Amino acid sequence: MTGRLRTTDGEAPVAGSPPEAIWQASGEVLHQHASKVGLITHLLATALGHDEAVAAAFAYAGTMHDVGRTAMADDLFAKVEDLTEAEVGEIRRHTGHGGMLLEEAGYDPDGLVVQAALHHHERFDGTGYPTGLAGEAIPLVARIVAVADVYDALRAARPYKPAFDHEAACRIILDGDGRCRPDHFDPAVLAAFRDSAEAIRRLWDPAT
Repeated sequence: MTGRLRTTDGEAPVAGSPPEAIWQASGEVLHQHASKVGLITHLLATALGHDEAVAAAFAYAGTMHDVGRTAMADDLFAKVEDLTEAEVGEIRRHTGHGGMLLEEAGYDPDGLVVQAALHHHERFDGTGYPTGLAGEAIPLVARIVAVADVYDALRAARPYKPAFDHEAACRIILDGDGRCRPDHFDPAVLAAFRDSAEAIRRLWDPAT
């Protein structure tokens, strides 16, 4: 088992543990996404009233949420054409891949890091994956990471989509756009996001 620094609410393995080493070697797009999701997760956890130790543990989990993607083909996530049903199913397996990689590396299956990896695509209304959890049955860390993940995904340009500016990304998350709806998210986390929107904008793009 890897050495780890533990808090009462989370865990942060020392540098060099297998999933962390894999993540550090991942492509720039994934690495930037992980870093920004971690920063936004920290901000949202703080806005929800958590102390620095807990917010930092949540943030670390946020940086590791997509580690399962390292076990999958990059071109699948960069495909410009519409995905087939089989491809959508394959992409959705990244949550399980992540949980498995992290558990094999010695992370607590019930800890924040594994919970974030497994459940960040669950939706508050129960329509997410991989298990269709709803409401507070979804671990809090995953409910926070879900909002941070969607915001960064909207802001960043990808081969299949343009980058949205901050105002558009906030509007999509808070008001919905057909694919994304407010009821996908924990109302408390959504309120923290709304109240922290300007801080998130500055955090995501310090040059603006």
